[in-house]
Amino acid sequence: MINKLAKAQKSWFAKLILVLTALSFMSLFGITGYLSSASNNRTVIKVDNIEISQAEFQYELQKELTAAKNILNIDLDEDALEDLRSSLVNTVAAKMLKDAVIDRTTQKYHIMFRPELISGMIANEPSFQDITGKFNRDVFRQVLNENNISEKEYVAAVSRGLAEQILTLWPVQKIYIPEVFVKAQTKIDGKRRTFKYVTIEPEHAKITRDISDEEIEQYYEDFASMFVEPERRNLSVIAVSLNDIAATVPVTDEDIKAYYDAHIDEYETKEKRQVLQMMFDNADKAAEAYALLAGGKDFYDVALDLAGQSRSETDLGYVSEDELVFEIAGDTFALQKDGFTKPIEVSDVFQITKVVDITPASKVPYETAAAEIKKELVSDKVYDALYDVLSGMEDEIGEGKTLEQIAENHHTKVKKVEGLADDGSALNMPDDLKDTMKSSDVIEDAFLYAKGETSRTIETDDGLIIIRIDDVIESHQKPLKEVTPQIKTLWAENERAAIMQDMSSEIIHDLEEGDDFAKTAKRFGLEVHKSQPVTRHETFADLSYDDLRELFMSDLNVPYQATVKDHYVVVVGVEDFENSVPLSDDELNLVRLKARYDIVRDLQKAMLDSYAANYKTKVKYKLMGLAD
Repeated sequence: MINKLAKAQKSWFAKLILVLTALSFMSLFGITGYLSSASNNRTVIKVDNIEISQAEFQYELQKELTAAKNILNIDLDEDALEDLRSSLVNTVAAKMLKDAVIDRTTQKYHIMFRPELISGMIANEPSFQDITGKFNRDVFRQVLNENNISEKEYVAAVSRGLAEQILTLWPVQKIYIPEVFVKAQTKIDGKRRTFKYVTIEPEHAKITRDISDEEIEQYYEDFASMFVEPERRNLSVIAVSLNDIAATVPVTDEDIKAYYDAHIDEYETKEKRQVLQMMFDNADKAAEAYALLAGGKDFYDVALDLAGQSRSETDLGYVSEDELVFEIAGDTFALQKDGFTKPIEVSDVFQITKVVDITPASKVPYETAAAEIKKELVSDKVYDALYDVLSGMEDEIGEGKTLEQIAENHHTKVKKVEGLADDGSALNMPDDLKDTMKSSDVIEDAFLYAKGETSRTIETDDGLIIIRIDDVIESHQKPLKEVTPQIKTLWAENERAAIMQDMSSEIIHDLEEGDDFAKTAKRFGLEVHKSQPVTRHETFADLSYDDLRELFMSDLNVPYQATVKDHYVVVVGVEDFENSVPLSDDELNLVRLKARYDIVRDLQKAMLDSYAANYKTKVKYKLMGLAD
């Protein structure tokens, strides 16, 4: 595929196909750029000349974290929040790496798109259209704002998505799934099998001896890296939080009132009415319906009998006056509750409306809205104020002022952190610094500067921080006596694992020799369980998908060992059941679609891997918060 693309570049016809015209996203919708990250920002992902900075990664991670918290809609404690953040780090890193490969490949083969093409795709997206079905810029911006995406980011994502289709989907999407494959897949998917199994838990492994002194010393030597006290640093820290900075942002009553007046639509709710509507092609039918209504007939019944409308087609729900066509809006909103209009002609259609409920207009008083408006105005200004404070701190550092002098100038105190390690943990530190000290930027600077040096001003999620290195405690091996309890625990875990493995191996050996499963299990004090008939897409005993796949690939009565968390499971297949009910054409088509989806997905991944193999790729996991 790469060779074909390279050859295709040389023809003018291909250049037309790939739309090799200059692309200017900035002019697509009058999009403005966003601020680049601050200086001293290191690259975390590099694919040839495509670089992703630490700030860009953290920005994407924070967006995903915010979105996840909004979806969960619950308060998370520190541990849960950290678990969520850790799980998202891998996801965001993988996505950004894939995007970098796509961007590099797009660049390599000069795949570009006219701005009109991208803008047309966006304009045709239903999510960005108003009730008339036309693209609405305000709706577009509102949707992006709700999803915390800038216009520039969205346009780039649309372009990248189109390029990804060209590079990975188009070459493989025409794959043909032969009928014999569908029948074979149907047979495989439909087969059910029952299994017998035993579970070997840690409590089944009885340790009958104690660890010897020689073994303790051997463990101390063999697992030396586990018993190293990491380099630690004692720090003096000053921190200025966003809340501290926000408290200094001036917002006057005049500012609040001006915002309230300028955004009055946000604080007013229009009157809404639940409106029923029936429509007729001719005036006579409409007049007949009006007469029946005047005689006390139910609106829904008349709409069904004369207009053929169901209840859902008749009930417009709660609407404001400007949501109705102007010909009927005034008369409908002039009605009292339960009143109905005479037939009104609208573009050769005669309509009768009825009001069944009224929700009056309302307005949030200025006094009620003022507090939230102040927060909004402060939020708009706080980052400008933050950069003013940052600039001032940098000037003070440059002038050679001490940490204590800087702290006094910014009305804060110098705090002490004792024994900070490179994972953000510390032997002792104030509670209000625990989250801040886990920042990769803070940790990097804490271990970058020498004893006695003061760092730059570091921007964190919570505000600004400056650190001074008071002392450096070098990495060293912990004394044997100190780690002996840890060694004993490690030895016991390994001993149990070895005993469990021996039990599993003996059971498997006996089964392979033809021994009865129940008798073999009883010898080890274990109970044999039997599963319900399951397909390869179902599970039991917490076995993984890969385990089930291996079990279905094996013959019956062939023992298999699986590891599930901290225990072993020995399993044998005992009986197969074929699906005796033939699948319908629709069901067979579903099998074909699923098979095609799986194959195309695998081929797409292979295409992406083939492109990536040609690039020099570097990923700095530690800077992203991943393990080395």
